Amino acid sequence: MDKALPWQEEAPDGRLICTLCPRACTLRDGQRGMCFVRKREGDAIVLETYGRSTGFSIDPIEKKPLNHFLPGTPVLSFGTAGCNLACKFCQNHEISKSREVASLSVRATPEMIAKAALRDGCASVAFTYNDPVIFFEYALDTAKACHEAGLKSVAVTAGYISPAPRPAFFDAMDAANIDLKGFSERFYRDLTGASLAPVLDTIRYAVQEARTWVELTVLLIPGENDGPAELEALCQWVVETCGPDVPVHFSAFHPDFRMLDHKRTPV
Repeated sequence: MDKALPWQEEAPDGRLICTLCPRACTLRDGQRGMCFVRKREGDAIVLETYGRSTGFSIDPIEKKPLNHFLPGTPVLSFGTAGCNLACKFCQNHEISKSREVASLSVRATPEMIAKAALRDGCASVAFTYNDPVIFFEYALDTAKACHEAGLKSVAVTAGYISPAPRPAFFDAMDAANIDLKGFSERFYRDLTGASLAPVLDTIRYAVQEARTWVELTVLLIPGENDGPAELEALCQWVVETCGPDVPVHFSAFHPDFRMLDHKRTPV
């Protein structure tokens, strides 16, 4: 079920560069990217999780969370393995950080997923649990199958995607909840192993240029990204860049993965 991918360039030393996300992993034959699921085989990079899901659930759409897209309807949620971020607070790390792709996964073609969603009375399918950016081709093919069946497609994503593939990704998504994990480069560098700037650019694009309905989520971690000045700057940026009508969900942190020593968000 592997699928060769178009998002690659050849480096001067012969390695292949994966250009799907800002990490731009450079791979020798047999090497995997940081996401673990995109691997070089010969002269191509392949997605090893194409057609393989780590699990399914029927949820209320509000759980994604989306409060202004098909409210009150059920959504079929599914994901794969791997992730292109390294969040120390990951609450799905058993899936996103797993290296046991084959043993965790079951066969699930795009057509099978659309048929299952229709059978169970869902109005949409959500790509979640791990980030659909890293299973880009699988997500887009599934979104196409859903649209052909009269279903909507939903992305739950951290928005860490390169500019070139970004239009195709959001063109396939009817709605997206984008995790804005913090509002400082320090937070992104130290706690996610990524960078804030590409995420802000993705949010700007999704709101201003795509047809996708967008809502944002911020996980508040005490002492890390919940300072009044940072939250004020974040909200001001959202209003100025996205407008006052883009919802922002503030969610509560609980100790998990590599941040078990941190306190829960007060409620």
